Amino acid sequence: MEKKINQNKTVIDLFSGAGGLSLGFQEAGFDIIGSAEVNSVYSKTHALNFKNSKNYSGDLNSLSPKEYSNLLGIRKIDVGLIIGGPPCQSYSNIGSSKINSLASEKKLKLDLRKYLFKPFLDYVDYFQPDIFLMENVPQLLTKEKGLLFDEVIEKIKEINYIPYWTILNSVNYGVPQNRKRLFIVGINSKIHKKKSEFKFPIPTHGSLSDMSKFYLNAIDKDNLQINLIKSNTVEDALGDLPLIFDGCRADLLPYSKNRKLTDYQKIMRNNQKLVGCNTCRISNDRAKKVFPHMLPGQKYMDLPPEIRRILPFREDIFHDRLKRLDPTKPSWTVLAHIGMDGYMYIHPSENRTLSVREAARIQSFKDSFVFTGNMREQYIQVGNAVPPILAKAIALEIKKYLYE
Repeated sequence: MEKKINQNKTVIDLFSGAGGLSLGFQEAGFDIIGSAEVNSVYSKTHALNFKNSKNYSGDLNSLSPKEYSNLLGIRKIDVGLIIGGPPCQSYSNIGSSKINSLASEKKLKLDLRKYLFKPFLDYVDYFQPDIFLMENVPQLLTKEKGLLFDEVIEKIKEINYIPYWTILNSVNYGVPQNRKRLFIVGINSKIHKKKSEFKFPIPTHGSLSDMSKFYLNAIDKDNLQINLIKSNTVEDALGDLPLIFDGCRADLLPYSKNRKLTDYQKIMRNNQKLVGCNTCRISNDRAKKVFPHMLPGQKYMDLPPEIRRILPFREDIFHDRLKRLDPTKPSWTVLAHIGMDGYMYIHPSENRTLSVREAARIQSFKDSFVFTGNMREQYIQVGNAVPPILAKAIALEIKKYLYE
């Protein structure tokens, strides 16, 4: 029987976190009808922001797709797309070095987090959506000499999906942040045979130098550079947010300005005069003595030795332990590590680290998006997310492919 395209544009988000992918797809016109997230706090954030979604908080390794379907009342016919980002800590550069410092190589190979693509693809196999989207770190391509990625692709083909993959940098789509991520799109083979090849979204911002060589080799570069818009910067992102202080614990505060807003600020702002999640951690006293000596864009090892001695770190390892953002450039990648101390994300002009809302702005979460949990949990949710603006760009390309 010929498979028909699901015209409902319905999506379930697995390993959803707070919902960066969900938000992008929702803004592209898709309906988020279900999610799954093992962390109950992150699941609560998703439920709060996607009120029509049926949320499951638990381990997908412990819940079969059929059980998920029965538990949430989501039938196979209800699901047009599956999206998600299986946890990547064990094969990102930072995750691997962290684990290697705590465990032997033998134990690292037994870290089951790196096999969470398997339950994701089991759900795809069960629900048989028209398309799935899986996000991960670029290192998945090369870790374990590429064998793990080969296994992922082989599994995708086994369940009769045609895989497409590339590395995209969020800065090329209007996000004020350099953040490269691997995206795998799988198209149901019964749909694919009636369609042309799938294309990832064409960049709109930045320069060719921002793009991965992997992506550049897959696109027609003629005239692309001419049409690219200047990248959004840290100042473009943060310039209108509330004026706060080190250790601020405020939620709703007024915007610091309401005129001469950047295009990015206009997109991010809510319809109210107040914006929430303005919490900012308390920096230790030695760090606060170092901050005033840091110029925009400087890192720890750029400081004179006598300043570094105020807050000493192992300089063979922590050369960029402190970094002040440059307001005239996009941010470097916002990582979940921002939930630890935030010293890699010092405000470009104030002597403090970023607030939750400021980090969320750099990640392209609109100000109407609310994060639950304590301050550390909120930071981690922001750092783990797919930037919604990038997610929307991919979602629009999927929408065009399927329905236009």
